[in-house]
Amino acid sequence: MSRCNLQLNQHLQQEMAVRCQQLDTRILSWGLASPALRALVSLNINTVEDLLSYTRAEVAAAHGMGDTGLQRIEAGLLSLGINWGQSSKVR
Repeated sequence: MSRCNLQLNQHLQQEMAVRCQQLDTRILSWGLASPALRALVSLNINTVEDLLSYTRAEVAAAHGMGDTGLQRIEAGLLSLGINWGQSSKVR
């Protein structure tokens, strides 16, 4: 890998880490692993409201999102009184 590509890769990793840290604290409290957090960020999901604009299938298809991540998201949404796929008001 060329030095330029390596520097670009490092820059992208740093940018992704910063974007993950800026996620809604409600999402961060769900204990998602880093790949699942990066999957949300790659979909431009920063808040619970952003998440609700996606279907479960769309989020599941994101690179890095696995079954455990989806289960934790669903449990987190339920703790907010939201059943994914059902239009509910976010508290």
